[in-house]
Amino acid sequence: MLTPKHYDLLRELRDDARLSLAEVSRRTGIASSTIFDYYQQLAKHAILRHVTIPDFASLGYPLHKKFLLQAKDRKASLAWLKAHSLINNLYRVDAWSAFFDAHFQNVNEFEIFKEEIQRSLKPQTLEEFDVLEELKHESFIPTSPRGA
Repeated sequence: MLTPKHYDLLRELRDDARLSLAEVSRRTGIASSTIFDYYQQLAKHAILRHVTIPDFASLGYPLHKKFLLQAKDRKASLAWLKAHSLINNLYRVDAWSAFFDAHFQNVNEFEIFKEEIQRSLKPQTLEEFDVLEELKHESFIPTSPRGA
């Protein structure tokens, strides 16, 4: 069972995963050896992976779109979407729909992508949304569960 101190550690790592465990110990007031033990427990049960979140615009992909797609062949559509290199995040949101986002270098690349989807997936519905500005991203920090 996770304790409130596990959540303290998780909050620190969520804020900056590059912190050393010694620095987390200083910030939280929890002994380094305890932080290490808690980290091992979290790594086994609660941490999916450590990632770097790039600024896609500065990498030459300034056009960011989100999509909602409905297709008859859900399994084939999801496989195609999973394999596509421009897709960043992909979610199944109900039995027949997928929600995903993709980054593009320019409008031409985006139009080619849409044509690929139409040709390959023959969607029943394809809605697209322009992302003008990212206001909040990867910022949820859990608190300890009620009653803990």
